[in-house]
Amino acid sequence: MKYKLISELFIFLSFIVLLAACSGKEEMQVKIANPTAFDRTSEMVEIPYSELSDKLNLETRQQFVIVDSFMEQVPFQILKYGSDSARSVIFPVTLNAESSIVYTIKKGIPEIFPAEVFGRLVPERKDDFAWENNRIAFRMYGPALETTGEISNGIDVWAKSTGNLIIDKWYKNDLAGIAFYHEDHGEGLDCYKVGRTLGAGAAAPFVNDTLWLGNNFVSYKILDNGPLRLTFQLQYAPFAVAGHEVTETRTFSLNANSQLNKVTEYFQTDITGFTLACGIVTRPEEGGIKDISDENAQSGFMAYAEPETENGRVYIGVVSPDHFSGETEIPGHLLALADYTSNTDYVYYTGAGWSKGGFPEPDSWFSYVKDFNTRVKHPLIVTIQ
Repeated sequence: MKYKLISELFIFLSFIVLLAACSGKEEMQVKIANPTAFDRTSEMVEIPYSELSDKLNLETRQQFVIVDSFMEQVPFQILKYGSDSARSVIFPVTLNAESSIVYTIKKGIPEIFPAEVFGRLVPERKDDFAWENNRIAFRMYGPALETTGEISNGIDVWAKSTGNLIIDKWYKNDLAGIAFYHEDHGEGLDCYKVGRTLGAGAAAPFVNDTLWLGNNFVSYKILDNGPLRLTFQLQYAPFAVAGHEVTETRTFSLNANSQLNKVTEYFQTDITGFTLACGIVTRPEEGGIKDISDENAQSGFMAYAEPETENGRVYIGVVSPDHFSGETEIPGHLLALADYTSNTDYVYYTGAGWSKGGFPEPDSWFSYVKDFNTRVKHPLIVTIQ
């Protein structure tokens, strides 16, 4: 009888242990460390969804929350990268220089936070693709506009002085004749000129000392659309580069609170490799300020402040995760150069700011681009505990 009770107790305890193992942990901690000597504010960190799901033993569609050290919920986004399954989770982190902080992830019902990024095709405006976050907005020209003879694969900028998402509002009001987006009605405006240039940091082959520009995009695909990160892909028709046919695919990714996009370029061609130029259009008017040098190229960034007008100054910046092979100027452009191997991904960052949208002086923009460059090369350190 005694051995029977011990055996039954052993079976019962084994069942409890197995049940606890199957139920998964109730929560997990994520430690974030800042390796740099300056504060990091609302910077996005990313963790694999599979690791989160495994540690919490999440069932299909089961919800979770992320809380800070004050047990306040923070916004997050599940990324799918255009697939049907969750790939990773991102959330914004703020912490002081050379410090660390711990966030907790646990099962629960998340609060609803407002979206801070957005993008879409705008067929009512000749197939623009426009996108924005709570700081800045951009657009690329599409196939319907190309049929009118307006051809450009450069990046356009919409300057913003509001944290609100304004793309739909500005297009609607402009098309209705209520408020033109080339005029500032208290939220910003489109005062940037692209034309047949690279505009605000687009990339193009630079072969035989010549920029080889493609045309307007021909198709698009949205991979993730907020609330914290927008990622989309643009496909371009084949174009000529020094007698060779090249097909370009661009992928843009914009986080909330960031002035710069992450851009992934892919050029399919029979050319073994070539020099790739990330370019910023320059203006003939006096007053433009350039932050370009061999030292910057080695560090991996360049920047430009447009001449000041009645609408203020627009600023552009380009950053490489590694370094540039050089920086140079040609008529109408500043160019950051990189050695590109055909049929591979090339990643860099480009974006814009505005003197009426948080950067009152050129030096404040140049400092932002330099710090962004440091953040890219020294990312926040994520440890899952």
